[in-house]
Amino acid sequence: MVYGKLNESDLLALQTAAQAQPQRLKFVIAQAANLPAFADALRVPANEVHGCEAQVWLVCSWQQKQMQLQLDSASRVVKGLLALIYQALHGATPAQVNAFDLDALLAALGLQDMVSVSRRNGLRAVVAAIQAQAMTS
Repeated sequence: MVYGKLNESDLLALQTAAQAQPQRLKFVIAQAANLPAFADALRVPANEVHGCEAQVWLVCSWQQKQMQLQLDSASRVVKGLLALIYQALHGATPAQVNAFDLDALLAALGLQDMVSVSRRNGLRAVVAAIQAQAMTS
């Protein structure tokens, strides 16, 4: 499943929300509210994902074969995009994590053309770091 643990109805709900917002940037920023609080103590170099324009922190763990994610960014836009990744992969199985396709999700939500190449590369670095954790589970 290229959308992580998102099923068709989850994806439809996100698509509807994205289309209901005339300014897609506002939709993305609003998604940031879906991220749980990230503890200041976790904002350390070891948890930073390199390759992103904005600072991004990632902590992955496994609980009963389900990915547990903690994500944060200093940028509101990036934080909103991370929230979409969080919705797709938090609680996902290793197989769902490994099959996740960031570009497919952005395209399905109609966001592919508003995410710059450099920002997309940063998000790909985040997904790659998450998928690397799935390989070791």
